Amino acid sequence: MGGSYKFPDLIELSDFNGDWVKYEDHLYSIFVSHFVYSKPLFKGKIVNYRRTPEVAGKIQSFFHVTSVNSSLTKNPDDRIPDLRRCERIHWIRKIIDDYSNKVGIFSEIKCWAEDWKQYKRWHLLLEHYKFLVVIEERETYNLLVTSFYLEKDHQVKKKLKKFNDYVQMQRTPF
Repeated sequence: MGGSYKFPDLIELSDFNGDWVKYEDHLYSIFVSHFVYSKPLFKGKIVNYRRTPEVAGKIQSFFHVTSVNSSLTKNPDDRIPDLRRCERIHWIRKIIDDYSNKVGIFSEIKCWAEDWKQYKRWHLLLEHYKFLVVIEERETYNLLVTSFYLEKDHQVKKKLKKFNDYVQMQRTPF
């Protein structure tokens, strides 16, 4: 990992002696603290989360930032924990806050928009840490869609190309 800023340490399953239940409960408490009890702002609007369908009493968005789909089904319960996402759950709010407040790692975050159905999705990439946060812009609020670790270098390069294309498009007069 690079960059000029030391990001918070990973929260690893081994920190909980491999006890998945305690680990997941700890991760969920972070998620609730960062997105339910207080709400970050992005582009002047609060960042909300998708509550339903809840799984085992936990908010749906929590699973989008800690797991991956296990199959091609539409079943929201059909997800597999992703330890790389779990370890970085506390980075999501930090990235949003630093970007919005232009502090900390702000200068290292690459931000661009992509159209998604009738909405615009903002991508916040922390390249050196290979981590991406996706926020969907709605009329009166924003929606946390997901976040994930980009394990492969080619994934980072693909995201950087999208960022560079977006920046170029913003500079090109129509």
